[in-house]
Amino acid sequence: MTLMKVAELLAQIVPLREEEILPSTALAKEKGIEALDLVKLVMACEKKFKIIIHDEDVHQFKCVGDIVDYIDGHLEDGTTELALHDETQRRGWFYK
Repeated sequence: MTLMKVAELLAQIVPLREEEILPSTALAKEKGIEALDLVKLVMACEKKFKIIIHDEDVHQFKCVGDIVDYIDGHLEDGTTELALHDETQRRGWFYK
């Protein structure tokens, strides 16, 4: 379920079809995914799943499965913080 939602979000950002996005899909330039696209994906996931993905954790994401595992792990154990701030505030933090 999480994979389908993440694939849907990623397909809205980069020129890939949802069906092409697998857990093993690399988050790399070879797949047409730039650093800014990853930022957009993380922000979209935060909004969709109502969680906060910390910057230091983003650097560990090498493939789509890493993001899915991160989200599932944090939703299951209940340790995620709710994303209480709106998108404009979060962008302000990113670009400081």
